Amino acid sequence: MLRRSFVSILGALAALRRAVFAQGQPPGPLTLWYRQPANHWLEAVPLGNGRLGAMVFGIPGEERIVLNEDTLYSEEPGTSDIPLDITKDFDSVTAMIRNGQYAEAGEYVTSHWLGRAQPCYQPLGELRIRFSPTHDVGGYQRELDLASALARVRYVYSGVKMEREFFTSHPDNVLAIRLSGDAPGRVSFRVSLDSAHPNLKTEAAAPNEIAVAGQLPGFVIRREFDFIESKGDQHKYPEIYTPEGARKPNAARVLYGDAIGGKGMRFEVRIQATTEGGTVAADAAGLTVKDATSAVLLVAVASSFSGFDRSPTREGAEPAQQNRATLAACSGKSYASLRAAHVKDYKALFDRVELDLGASPTTPSDQRLQAAATQPDTALDALHFQFGRYLMIAGSRPGTQPLNLQGIWNVDVIPPWAGAYTTNINIQMNYWPAETTGLSECHEPLFRMLRETAVTGGKVAREMYHLPGWVLHHNTTIWRGAQPVDNLSTFSFWPMAGGWFCQHLWEHYRYTLDRDFLARQAYPVMKGAAEFYSGWLKDDGRGRLTTPVSTSPENEFYYTDSSGQRRHSGVAQGATLDFAIIRELFRNVMEASRLLGVDTGFREKLAGQLAKLPEYQVGEHGQLLEYHKEFEEYPPRHDVSPYYPLYPGYEITPATPRLFEAERVFVIRRNKVTGAWPGAWASCCWSRLGDAERAYASFRSILTRTTHPNFFCGRGAIYQIDGNLGGTAAVVEMLLQSHAGEVHLLPALPRAWKKGRVRGLVSRGGFEVAMEWDGGRLKEAVVTSRLGGECRVRYGARTIELKTQRGGHYRLSEALEIRSV
Repeated sequence: MLRRSFVSILGALAALRRAVFAQGQPPGPLTLWYRQPANHWLEAVPLGNGRLGAMVFGIPGEERIVLNEDTLYSEEPGTSDIPLDITKDFDSVTAMIRNGQYAEAGEYVTSHWLGRAQPCYQPLGELRIRFSPTHDVGGYQRELDLASALARVRYVYSGVKMEREFFTSHPDNVLAIRLSGDAPGRVSFRVSLDSAHPNLKTEAAAPNEIAVAGQLPGFVIRREFDFIESKGDQHKYPEIYTPEGARKPNAARVLYGDAIGGKGMRFEVRIQATTEGGTVAADAAGLTVKDATSAVLLVAVASSFSGFDRSPTREGAEPAQQNRATLAACSGKSYASLRAAHVKDYKALFDRVELDLGASPTTPSDQRLQAAATQPDTALDALHFQFGRYLMIAGSRPGTQPLNLQGIWNVDVIPPWAGAYTTNINIQMNYWPAETTGLSECHEPLFRMLRETAVTGGKVAREMYHLPGWVLHHNTTIWRGAQPVDNLSTFSFWPMAGGWFCQHLWEHYRYTLDRDFLARQAYPVMKGAAEFYSGWLKDDGRGRLTTPVSTSPENEFYYTDSSGQRRHSGVAQGATLDFAIIRELFRNVMEASRLLGVDTGFREKLAGQLAKLPEYQVGEHGQLLEYHKEFEEYPPRHDVSPYYPLYPGYEITPATPRLFEAERVFVIRRNKVTGAWPGAWASCCWSRLGDAERAYASFRSILTRTTHPNFFCGRGAIYQIDGNLGGTAAVVEMLLQSHAGEVHLLPALPRAWKKGRVRGLVSRGGFEVAMEWDGGRLKEAVVTSRLGGECRVRYGARTIELKTQRGGHYRLSEALEIRSV
């Protein structure tokens, strides 16, 4: 009787434990969590180690994990380049512009000065883990813990608590998956890899390991054939058109293998299984695990990419060799040790910044997003901020490729905008929060891309412009193409990307004061960009210098031609953004030259040209003008390039009151498109203007209008990572600014954030800032000096000058009185 009672009690306790599990434990404030599996890609949660990306669906009966690797692009180095030389007809185009024939100039540039469409970033494949039919699942919960970069899926099936845990390890370079049940022998499944690429070959590499090899398409074009033919661009694509412009018999938008001369990046995936109990077997169809208590899968991924200037088919690396080495290095390491190394590596970056804006409700993340439009949720603001930091750590590490339009996560063979690097705002925005949120190391892939693009861009500067230095237009890829891509002059003919990117090099120096970086990495690239613009500037006939053929990215204007007809174009001369970038670059190059004690003659030349650049113009409504003269705006206008000298630049500040007011008027007039990256940029500008409520409204528009259930940012079925990372940067601008020569505390604190605290934000000069506030007022701030030196701190109208020592901590009151050192 006693024994039966004891057994009954044990059974009741087990049932209670499973019931508690079935109800789910509300995760912590830094967790995205859901009560149901992902139904589509934009509900799956992202993992990444900088190079290897994974999207986890969390489906009980058949787990799906979409895999990416950051070097997987179509084509090869140089295959997208075509002969371009604008010097042959430069005079005729500039004459059209001087004569007010803007549409004719734009049409000519579109027809004669543009290259071809860029290569496309490719998905790798989809890892599938198939279980026996699973019905009546209870207690389902899936989550992504931003504090540890671990994804989990939990549910109860047939009375057994099942759990899956996933992470992508940067130290060990693998995707690790642990599948377990709380009863012996209840874990059985089959693993295989599917792919959109039709040439996969799977083989058993060992009794517990499979190797899956494939090859990317050697040619992918995002344009439809009708589009190409309507523009007469067939000659740009010999892969699919004859010299006469007819479609080849094998013409297709995606070409593999023999259809493209064997070109195409090779890749391999190796999947290794170990189990606690049960059995594991490998064959040409995949891996089979039976009757285990737990199982661990290690997934290694590699490609034949061997450099931006080397053919992956003729000179490529050996992916199988790389994967064998990766898995061999993991041999003998337990799952626990792999997990511990991953968490330690990740937290060393992520834990540098903490933001608390209030308590987090115990509601699934997708429901919180749906409610955000009408219910204030300041903890969701903080979660979005940290999710942006998570994505940067997951997608951009030293030695990897920089974040493209989709970071490293992509499911399409022909992705939106080719999944490339759009360089007229988007990729720059990806890295806005790198320095300010303690992720300076994650900036490195962008810097390496710039050094490589200076090589390809130097060739384009010489051949297309007959100018020194280097140039980059509005797009590039892993092959670092620098020619203007196809489409329209309004979009593609924009030789200003190199100058904008140089801001990132200079800003990294301003945050770190690393003179070795300035001398060895930044200055040569910055100087090369300045050399190009120095040659590109031409006399405007009135003693000033101008950019002779100019666009304001993706925008147009109305004008009246000589016959009185109202027309529109995007090509003119001297767009405001051109001058903002060139003026800033020249000043930064001159300062770097002075600091390094080099190139005195070049510094003097730039000073002379700088003095001849026209001043910013103000229009009839008091707004900053977009072009050298006032035109009527042509809708729709989603790109807002005259924001640049306010943010991310710093030429227009309260110290330039007339232009500061003109920027304010311009932002009011143009801040019509909200959400996604336009909302992020507008929020940063409103913070610089000191308008906290508008800054916050623009930031919230990202969350309420353009955030998918998995927190990826985008519109419709589109995902772009820039809105996530731009949103993170926007939060920083509301809390801390340092562009105007002082560390400004809470410069645009919105009313919604009336109480909070932050730790780890970084200012220029190498100062780390922690703050606490209540009732919308600063309670205390701590400034930590990483490098020593003078630091001017502002809060409201008060300022204090600190003479800091390296490693010193300076605790300040609301009145900016020093409480302790």
